[in-house]
Amino acid sequence: MKDGARGAQSRQVAASLTALVTDKQASLDDLTDAERGYRPYLALSTADQGLARAIALATLRHRCRLQAMLAKCWDRPPPKRAAHLHAVLETALAQIAFMKVPDQAAVNIAVSLVGQNPATARFRGFANAVLRNAAGRLEALKQETQDVSPFPGWLSRELQRDHGKEKTRAMGRQFAFEPTLDINAKRGPGRTLPEATGLPGESSRLAGSLPVRDQPGYAQGDWWVQDVAAAQPVRLLDYCMEGGVAGRTVADLCAAPGGKTMQLASLGADVTAVDISARRLLRLEANLKRTGLPAQVVCADLLEWEPDTLFDGIILDAPCSATGTIRRHPDILWNFTQENIDVLAALQMAMIRRAASLLRPGGVLVYANCSLLKAEGENLVATSDFPGLSPIRLSADALPGLEFCINGQGNFRSLLHYLDLGDAARSGMDGFFCACFRKDSAA
Repeated sequence: MKDGARGAQSRQVAASLTALVTDKQASLDDLTDAERGYRPYLALSTADQGLARAIALATLRHRCRLQAMLAKCWDRPPPKRAAHLHAVLETALAQIAFMKVPDQAAVNIAVSLVGQNPATARFRGFANAVLRNAAGRLEALKQETQDVSPFPGWLSRELQRDHGKEKTRAMGRQFAFEPTLDINAKRGPGRTLPEATGLPGESSRLAGSLPVRDQPGYAQGDWWVQDVAAAQPVRLLDYCMEGGVAGRTVADLCAAPGGKTMQLASLGADVTAVDISARRLLRLEANLKRTGLPAQVVCADLLEWEPDTLFDGIILDAPCSATGTIRRHPDILWNFTQENIDVLAALQMAMIRRAASLLRPGGVLVYANCSLLKAEGENLVATSDFPGLSPIRLSADALPGLEFCINGQGNFRSLLHYLDLGDAARSGMDGFFCACFRKDSAA
């Protein structure tokens, strides 16, 4: 296949991926899954898959700004129902504005794609005029749209209500950068670790650009990928349990893909990892095999699971909006809706109560999720009744190096712009919430 045809095909797939996310609320990870993904994507070469995914990610990350830029380049917008046309225009402009692709190549391919599709062919001239207009005054458009929030309206309003305008703007600025990659290492001697910047706790931030699997120590199982925020629930459980987790029975609920399970096992806990998804547990088991860390793995619905014994400690990383992971999964901005929040909050409350019933008297429960929204975090634990559980109010010394993440209620809260390392492109962390509870002795 000629290079031009290959380039057009990967860009066609990028536009299709974008449209499926924004119009059909599909997950980009599902669409690009190596076994069950979008067939035209799977038909591409590995290199072209990488290009198509990179274009889709850039488009989804900057979509609010791209839409604002395009709106300045037409007198009348195309129909909203023309999802594929919008996706072609947005992906083309994303390449020009944020991926340093020569504008002539991006425009020519986009116009060709519009013309080849019977549903959009009549917009060929429109696409050509709009994209050439945008390319011709790109710097001015960037300047005019620099204050556009990267978050959809509903999320921007929720974040401002929960965290204030300044923190919401700061999160937006950090979101513009591609995410960093953090790792957590096994304890013990003889480890091989890649070049990385040390972070609080056992975490480090990778410095090199090599693929993860090619980094020193990965194949040997000396470390695993885990954002620094996601590593804190285990640190908190270890802090709150007298004597730590070593030698204690701990359940990691909703455990896949296994970062916290490996942390707990590395600390010497007797770990039971539970998840409802057999498919996701395959990844957890592969991680355990690679690292050589022990854990019992159970595929079960937490709300129905009946273990033989109670646990000394439990981590519940509950299903949530995952808005705290939008740096690496910007499709969440477009496939999650505000209407889902109440449903998730009800599930989270039920899971906390169920987890409490699996805990020994005096045991510790860490409720965690990767949401930025207080409805799934601060407000949920403040307004809900969890019989038999007493809140543990954390002090700053619970997490040396991350004291700023302990909020006024004694819970853990991280936001996208936290953890300033002096270089914006190397800073930031996932949004996470944790609340700790102790089961009453009489419960």
